[in-house]
Amino acid sequence: MGATTRRDVVSVFTPSLFDVEDVSVDQMPPVREMTVGPVSFRDVQEFAARYHYTHAARNALWRWGLWHGAVLYGVVAYNLPTRSVCESVFGPDHWAHVWHMTRLAMAEHAPHNSESRLIAGSLREIKRLHPGTWAVLSYADIELGHTGFVYQATNAIYTGTGGDPIFHLDQDGNRRGTYLSGNVGVKRAAALGWTRHVGQAKHRYLYLLGSKTQRKNLRRLLRLNEHPYPKPDDVEW
Repeated sequence: MGATTRRDVVSVFTPSLFDVEDVSVDQMPPVREMTVGPVSFRDVQEFAARYHYTHAARNALWRWGLWHGAVLYGVVAYNLPTRSVCESVFGPDHWAHVWHMTRLAMAEHAPHNSESRLIAGSLREIKRLHPGTWAVLSYADIELGHTGFVYQATNAIYTGTGGDPIFHLDQDGNRRGTYLSGNVGVKRAAALGWTRHVGQAKHRYLYLLGSKTQRKNLRRLLRLNEHPYPKPDDVEW
């Protein structure tokens, strides 16, 4: 995949004139012609509501999308994990160098390999714009049958299972994370009828950023154990 060019970045600021669901399957452009560029928080909200199992956009501090002209095909968003999670990657001296991929949502009929192109492009942009970021964590929910094949396809390191097993179900039955969205705190969630549940740990993947030499050096600092990629029936370590 080629790097995102200045022309690509400028093009994504064109307002989205067409809904991706108005593009028929036979009109889908090849994924190699799509570009990665910034999106708004509202874009992340819309795509999460349509295509993500939580139907919600969490704390999406940094955001990119997969574009073809004025049509948006998918979004990816990143935030900061808790300090304890950050410290688990490279140790307490390097906790500030770790991000978390909080949302990846793609239109259902987006071309094959769209997720891979979006992830790879956004990771390049993170390294370019935020060089102090060394690694990105992401999780695949075992309880929902997610193994993390897209992370495997993009050469993430598999580090076993982890993550916070606590989640909430809102009044509509939508799954919410431990860190409740917006201004919804624990008391407010209870008043709204949200219920607290304890599930399984999740498959945990890690992307190391930078050049081949930089990634090799980061691997020496890594405190998480590496494991072979799981198959669908591998849910414990």
